[in-house]
Amino acid sequence: MAAGTWIWHPEWKDGPDESSAGGFVHFRRTIHLTAETLPSHPVKIQISADTKYKLYINSRLVSIGPVKGDEHLWFFDEVDIQPYLRIGQNHFNVRVLRWYYATLYAASFPRLPYAGLLIRSIGDGSIDVDTGNAWETAIDLSTRLPIDNEEDAFLHVYENVDSKKDADIKWVTAKKLNFPASNGESAPWKLSPRMIPTPKYQSRKFKEIHNIRSSESQSSWENVLLSSTTSLRLPAGTSHHVELEAEHHITAFLDFKFERPANSGSTLKVTYSECYEDQPEQIPWVRCKGDRRDTTKTLLGPEDKYGFGGKKSRADLPQLHERTEEEEIFTPFYFRTLRFIALDILVAEDCDLVINGIDITTTNYPLEVLADFKTPNTDQPTEKLWTTSIRTLENCMHDCYEDCPFYEQLQYAMDIRSSALFTYVLSGDDRLARQAIIQVHNSYNTNTGLTASRAPAHKYQIIPNFSLYWICMVTDHFEYFGDSEFVRQFMPACDGVFESFGRRVGPEVKLVRSLDAATTALQWDFVDWTPGWRPFGIPPAGERTGYLSFTNMLYAYSLKRAAKLLESIGRPALASEYLSRADSVVAAVQKHCFDGNVFTDGLASMSKPEEDMSQHSQVWAVLCGAAVGEQAQNILRTSLSSPNFTVTSVSMSFYTLRALSLAGGNLYNDSFHAFWNPWREQLAQGLTTWVEEDVSQRSDCHAWGSAPIYEFLVEVVGIRPREKAWGVVGFEPRVGLFTELEARVPFGVGEKKGVALVKWKKEGEKFIVHLEMKMDSGEGEVLVRESKQNCKELENVAFEIISTKRS
Repeated sequence: MAAGTWIWHPEWKDGPDESSAGGFVHFRRTIHLTAETLPSHPVKIQISADTKYKLYINSRLVSIGPVKGDEHLWFFDEVDIQPYLRIGQNHFNVRVLRWYYATLYAASFPRLPYAGLLIRSIGDGSIDVDTGNAWETAIDLSTRLPIDNEEDAFLHVYENVDSKKDADIKWVTAKKLNFPASNGESAPWKLSPRMIPTPKYQSRKFKEIHNIRSSESQSSWENVLLSSTTSLRLPAGTSHHVELEAEHHITAFLDFKFERPANSGSTLKVTYSECYEDQPEQIPWVRCKGDRRDTTKTLLGPEDKYGFGGKKSRADLPQLHERTEEEEIFTPFYFRTLRFIALDILVAEDCDLVINGIDITTTNYPLEVLADFKTPNTDQPTEKLWTTSIRTLENCMHDCYEDCPFYEQLQYAMDIRSSALFTYVLSGDDRLARQAIIQVHNSYNTNTGLTASRAPAHKYQIIPNFSLYWICMVTDHFEYFGDSEFVRQFMPACDGVFESFGRRVGPEVKLVRSLDAATTALQWDFVDWTPGWRPFGIPPAGERTGYLSFTNMLYAYSLKRAAKLLESIGRPALASEYLSRADSVVAAVQKHCFDGNVFTDGLASMSKPEEDMSQHSQVWAVLCGAAVGEQAQNILRTSLSSPNFTVTSVSMSFYTLRALSLAGGNLYNDSFHAFWNPWREQLAQGLTTWVEEDVSQRSDCHAWGSAPIYEFLVEVVGIRPREKAWGVVGFEPRVGLFTELEARVPFGVGEKKGVALVKWKKEGEKFIVHLEMKMDSGEGEVLVRESKQNCKELENVAFEIISTKRS
């Protein structure tokens, strides 16, 4: 983006504030167009802000942004404003949400020390709407972002609005922000076009009303809130409580629409919830949940509060809605995550209040689902496992990948590794993943040799193991897309991460030591959310023995994956070094962390059998190569069937399944159907997305639970890239898991893209397996390397493969 002028309010004070995490600033400008000057061609502008903006033209919402950035990469949007222009006066309004920089609130939203707004016209035939002294600005006096809501520890997007204060709004000329522009100095924002497509928006309605406490009938509430066929007048001096249910868990912008009352004094409180629940053990961290639709329980969650201004308090407000004079609309600035909401309305004593309805506009990354998976409705139905997994993933995709949209909306490296893989196999889309890899890389610190655990974020956190997951993300991307130019830029940071772990290798046992007491205050040795490791998710053996088997196994696993990538991009010497280091760690794990039967969580010589045996250590022993063949199968069978082992959580399900597959034999197939019982139990409890984990039961939506996507397409259908990304397509179906199946899996990279169409059906004693590689773009045939390795328990399986070259 070429240089432009940033502006801001001249009297803004960037906190900190004892009652608010930030504030809102309005900007406006009016231009006049005649029939001769009204353009018929696209009119492009570039726009960005620190921190979030909404652009309105002639009372129509045009754009929301920017995508979350950081000090190395701050995004702008390019918008065609021509469809919103008209003959006569054209009113431009921008509302900017700025979280205070010098606080730790709103950890999910990075911002730089300066607040600002930038608009620049570009291209031929542009219209001058550039930010500068022609713009006016006003501080929003009515809205606070509360910091004392115990249900909101991360986002601080919820609003307390007193519209009566709008009467005091004061417009002044915007101040230009002057930054040096020479000698290597510039404005603090390192601007870049957005890397991902604009969001997908869809209009929705609530589906059901519960627990009405109101003088108005249920049918009256249903007419206004479910079908929007009429308005509803609420008499002066009355109070009303209504609970609404969406069809499923959603992330959405909301408009609460009312006729503008004659006077101020009425209030609206909106409580957002993922489910009905009992009183939590510890808000917001530890919840007590069962049947999510048990309406005898309570809706709990963060709240918006809105105080109506009425007609008498009308002021010189920005024109953000078309019927501002007639309607008073509460539109929370940022999207809300919910499945249920509770409305509490208190009507003023001196005038009625008329509600016109609630508009819901869901917002998600525009994921194009190209894959499909269908099996007969047998004793092991898969349809809801499939659709719920997709919905969960989509609800965790917005500006970035997110851990849980209801609570944190943070892009953690461990979480997004699996989310990115699920996206690749579902859609072949790597745009959000590329952005995520870059953003985590931007957090790399040369002093520690580690990335942040999550990025971008306003609060820097280090979980050393998560830097290794990020390296695995880089290797995954290369396996699926083969973009050597893209991955090469990350190799120095990858090497730095490995060096950071290498410095912790003890000279005697040759294992990576656990973090010492001083470092533990700055870094977190998190492994998994599991009951036995509460509250911090760290195996006790780490502190007691000085070593964690998991860390060493993950370190070796990541070294091996990185070595494979390095070989592919022509760096064999470093690849050889990584393999040597991995082999050394694996040998030390075998020597010091194996008790003769299973792998312990720390040093076997100091282990406590009642504490130090976990499924995690067996899973990762297999993944890093410390256990192979029959030994791998035996330790997995033992740990998965015995109650004496700490159980892996949902977050580790992807890796447990990888180990079952890698161990070979019939172990994966034997475990497959029963493995999904916890997911089916969630469906039985009325969930429409997968839980974060079942220990604290905090969040009802977390994408690492969407493992069925990967398992169904990659393991069951058996389609995966084998060499040079999709230069060779592997086809290794697990035919014995379903007697009948139809599926489609996207494949390809660059110009050569398509879908693999797979179906099989048992005909008598014989399985006929059809594979068609259907090209959507590009030329040439696809090389397929098929194998019956995963269905060798079946005696009679025939493959029919068409439109391919076969290896």
